Amino acid sequence: MSLDGYVLTGLRVSLDIVNRLTTGMSRGVTYECENAIENLQVILLDDPPSVQQLQDHHISEFQRLAVSLREIIELLSKGAVELAAKALNELLAHNPATPVLSQEQDGLWRLHHHPINAELPSMWSAICAEGLAREIGNQKALRFGVCSAHQCDRVYFDTSRNGKRQYCSMACQNRVKAATFRKRHAP
Repeated sequence: MSLDGYVLTGLRVSLDIVNRLTTGMSRGVTYECENAIENLQVILLDDPPSVQQLQDHHISEFQRLAVSLREIIELLSKGAVELAAKALNELLAHNPATPVLSQEQDGLWRLHHHPINAELPSMWSAICAEGLAREIGNQKALRFGVCSAHQCDRVYFDTSRNGKRQYCSMACQNRVKAATFRKRHAP
């Protein structure tokens, strides 16, 4: 996986962990994190060895990571980059992102950005923290957001050209547009 792919994986997994492992509102309905182990299996699907290693006792650590990442993304969405960076640095201090070359089962050498012997939650904490930190370093801190739709608090990373995204999904954007239309045309 290229560095870009690695960073994108860290970013995607960060967003998925927050959106699938934290309770709140999603598209107008209360979201309770049910079946955390199944959610994690889907989130970590890009890395089959992680899915194989995943056990029930890892869930609470991944849920703590989700809460930390949500706090960081909320800070970024409010423009509090310095506070978010401080929180990310603390996360990285506890879960170092140490580059290591490793020969995989297919015989190819790959660069990993976490200690090879790290526990699964610590490994993914380092990957997620580095993914978010790289986006801040790439001057994209203000691309993180929390959905602006009524009754939705899911997080996203704005990849639009103009950087004006406000919603976690097209479903939320369409809900807001439909509600605005109904309100405007109500008797």
